[in-house]
Amino acid sequence: MTKAATECGIPWSLEPGGCAAIPLPADESIASVARAQVRTLLPVLGLAVQDADDVAIMVSELATNVLQHATPRSGRSRAELWVYQRASVLGGDELVVKAFDSLRHWRRPPERVGGMHEHGRGLEIIELLTAGRWGHHPTRSRLSTPVVRGKATWFAVPATRTGHPRPLAPRTAGTSSMRDLQAMLVQRGLHRLAPRNELGVAMLSAPGELTVWCETATFRWCARSGETGKLPVTDITEVCEQLVRVYEGLSEGGDDRQ
Repeated sequence: MTKAATECGIPWSLEPGGCAAIPLPADESIASVARAQVRTLLPVLGLAVQDADDVAIMVSELATNVLQHATPRSGRSRAELWVYQRASVLGGDELVVKAFDSLRHWRRPPERVGGMHEHGRGLEIIELLTAGRWGHHPTRSRLSTPVVRGKATWFAVPATRTGHPRPLAPRTAGTSSMRDLQAMLVQRGLHRLAPRNELGVAMLSAPGELTVWCETATFRWCARSGETGKLPVTDITEVCEQLVRVYEGLSEGGDDRQ
């Protein structure tokens, strides 16, 4: 996948688990850069959406929202754009697009007066086009070193694969899948989750905070806040996203659920 992206001239970082990430500029080109890169990326990932024009509009809005409402006064952008596939709660698969910024807390953009900006037509457009499949949550960067804490604003739309379907994970994939997940979490700065093995079940645990299990090709987790969840190992990117979100919520004494 990395080779294919390179050959197509796409400057994305393609991580294990299938998430593509790219830094975004801190100027007026942010929307056009994000829009063009996502259009080019989807066929490389073997994904198709029903209305690519709608996706382009929403990508532009996410990027413009970051520029207008979440760019530091210093002008140094830590913004990133992430794209990956996950199973949908509605059935089938969906394309997930997230814009990361380093402004920790959510600020709803003010109402526009006297018309709309060229690229920013309001997050209400995303609400309409996704039928409510959007939101925001605390998270950590993928591309910055050291890792930067911030938030991600996201939307999701149904997607189909133009190539082979996503492979099914073997039911014995617990230990190897947990190693992969731990590596992804460490990359995001979560070092306190230590590996364990209890009665043959692979685990990651930060005592008193968060515990993750992997068995029968399924990740399960339970947090101090009482939140629990489970996802198949084939959705390891989404599992990592959820665990980072949960951990960040715990560190702030709250639970900002996606």
